[in-house]
Amino acid sequence: MKDVLISIKGTQGIDDTSDTVQLTTIGKLGFKNGMVMLSYEESEIVGAKGIKTLLRVKDSDTVILQRTGPVQSRLTIQKGVRNNCFYSTQFGDMMIGIFGETVECNMTPHGGTVKMSYTIDTNLQLVSRNVVEISVKEVE
Repeated sequence: MKDVLISIKGTQGIDDTSDTVQLTTIGKLGFKNGMVMLSYEESEIVGAKGIKTLLRVKDSDTVILQRTGPVQSRLTIQKGVRNNCFYSTQFGDMMIGIFGETVECNMTPHGGTVKMSYTIDTNLQLVSRNVVEISVKEVE
């Protein structure tokens, strides 16, 4: 895996209300068994100190986002499919539904982009609509 600069823009909202969070960090980019793999540590600035994230893109239509540390989760965003996913918070663990609306991956060993949009629900009730854009560049 090689060092890369990762820029993430995430927008979360419901109805006419939305919030956007942006993070730029150094991470690792690699390819294994046909999957794109990105890893990075979350930022204390966004309240996620000590959390490590591994993002794997599989078959260009599935993203597996796994977080380890004080908060743990494993989310599967698959285009056109609703997945039940484990999500841990400081208040307890829960299962949430993730419906993948779009997944786009344009990644090379030198960098590229991953974009995805998905909804989150609990008990089949919509919680939020999310759009995540990730840009990756080689560190020179």
